[in-house]
Amino acid sequence: MSSSPKILILGAAGYIGGTLLVDLLKTHPANNITTLVRDEAKQALLTPLGVNAVVGAVEDVPLLISLVENSDVVINFAVPFGGGDASLHAIVDTLEKRAKTSSIKPVYIHTSGSGSVLYGSDGVTGTDVWKDTDYERWEALPDTAYFHSGSRITAKAAERGVISAYNIMSPTVYGPGTGPGNKLSLQIPAYVRYAKRTGTAAYIGQGENVWGNVHIADVSRLYVAILDYALSNPAATTASAGSHGWSNLIYSGIAQHTWKPVVELLGDQLYARGDIPNKGAKSIAEGEGDPYMFGGNSFLAVSSKTQTFGWTPREPAILEAVKLALASK
Repeated sequence: MSSSPKILILGAAGYIGGTLLVDLLKTHPANNITTLVRDEAKQALLTPLGVNAVVGAVEDVPLLISLVENSDVVINFAVPFGGGDASLHAIVDTLEKRAKTSSIKPVYIHTSGSGSVLYGSDGVTGTDVWKDTDYERWEALPDTAYFHSGSRITAKAAERGVISAYNIMSPTVYGPGTGPGNKLSLQIPAYVRYAKRTGTAAYIGQGENVWGNVHIADVSRLYVAILDYALSNPAATTASAGSHGWSNLIYSGIAQHTWKPVVELLGDQLYARGDIPNKGAKSIAEGEGDPYMFGGNSFLAVSSKTQTFGWTPREPAILEAVKLALASK
């Protein structure tokens, strides 16, 4: 396309959103990117990058609409963590109105998580495998599942085809972020905090519960690849007969892990650094750990859809990334 789109990022001071912002600035002019941040401290982090950093909340629907009205692309990391379905409907409805007058088919990229299918407890291995091609199964999943009501709103928008709408569903995201704000993921830092607080690393129950995983740099490049594809292939999301909104659900996980070996390695690495007095890891009961230390399973089969976007993961696997991140001092 000849002109650079106007991009709105919700959650650009966060872990994935900030990493994506830095990646987008490599190919998109800063003055075409707007971000919505919750306070002036986050605004001060983003303004030096040249982007338009607006202070406000996704729960403020009138403000959100005013920003979306002037955007060709909305990439959302903030909802459903804030604002809920009202904000999501506002984003989609406003982009669909913009589609009537814009020369660019608007793009909405929604962030979901494999917590939608979290099941089990006590670190017991799960055997129920979901796929991002299980369209009827996703449709039947109740909106009480984590993230799912937002994913459904996006899927319905994709089905209507007025805008290009995509769900990106990620599992455990690991590795250091490169954005100006938060550089830490949720899960592995939780295990590290627990180990430093108690002196010993710990996993939940048996530690054999399965999660998918993807490196932060790889998942950021997937967002870029999907955005480029959507802008170059506006007909890819259509309301033609037989189309299915859930076909635009894209799972980013590239591998699977169980938590026990990951946490044992964390313990060994922290011990080698002199951060904790004990090697290895112990088992603790469900609920005894820090937040984001889970005993359930959350994974999908590795997606074949990502090939459509020319995306190939290239970052270190999760165990190698832990070694690199916690190399001896």
